[in-house]
Amino acid sequence: MIIWNSILEARRALLKENRMTAVTIGNFDGVHRGHQAIMRRTVELAREQNGLAVVLSFSNHSDDLLGERPFLINHPALRKQLLEQQGVDALLEVPFDREFAAMEAETFFHEWLVEGLKIRSLVVGYDFRFGAAGRGDYRLLRELADASGIYLERIPPVVEGESIISSSMIRQLLAQGKIEQANKMLGYPFTIEGTVVEGEQIGRKLGFPTANVRLEPQYLLPCYGVYLVRLKDAEKEFFGLANVGIKPTFGHYHPLVEVYLLDVEVNLYGHHVRIEFLRFIRPENRFSGPESLQRQINHDVETAREYINQLTVDS
Repeated sequence: MIIWNSILEARRALLKENRMTAVTIGNFDGVHRGHQAIMRRTVELAREQNGLAVVLSFSNHSDDLLGERPFLINHPALRKQLLEQQGVDALLEVPFDREFAAMEAETFFHEWLVEGLKIRSLVVGYDFRFGAAGRGDYRLLRELADASGIYLERIPPVVEGESIISSSMIRQLLAQGKIEQANKMLGYPFTIEGTVVEGEQIGRKLGFPTANVRLEPQYLLPCYGVYLVRLKDAEKEFFGLANVGIKPTFGHYHPLVEVYLLDVEVNLYGHHVRIEFLRFIRPENRFSGPESLQRQINHDVETAREYINQLTVDS
């Protein structure tokens, strides 16, 4: 997947290759099943027209300026990988800054899409708005597209159960520890990533050595508690128990993620790892001391093994 960091860079590349584009636009945090439906149609149109499927997105979330800053579902590297897996040919990723936010809808359409991206088709979500103060609604977009001879298609919402799949709904489910429902909406396991750092060896003293993962603060953590996870390190992957929380039993009150790997002990210090959350096991608790915590962890391990057996049967 090609990555452009400015509209000028994108325009030059498209002029050089003499290619038209099918484009979609959005934050696409989560690249969930609703986003995936939009990507599929964008890719289909690009292939039909012998053009490039292009995603126009942002290096920061638009709500950084327009509302309360959300915790992000995807690390940038994972989001790019997910977009590429959808068949996207190019990502134009630019800052959502005050200048961009203040751009009039018509200016954005003509200067960025028509002139900059050489657009032939445009695919948007059901709630897409654009331009200063969100003035650009679907009706205006239709008028602009028709006047410019551009094919426009709006994708209806994708539903899971009785709920429309959205990034905000997924954040809500994760905050409630409903990891399986969130994963159904995402279409893949909720994943965090970070670097393994040396901890205080408390887990090792209890007989459960853990990999302590340092996280960037702008990314989302699920509800504090214990989870069955799959830890991925380069080409290797391991099942494990992840504790997400603040270690109240030992008086620690800053969020962290610790992973106890099942049936294997490997040195991961300094490694950048991904952790896929598969099942919620229990909420975080404060225990009377190390012995009661140790008993609970043994029980958690048994529960995790039961879940792993279920996953093996289901697959």
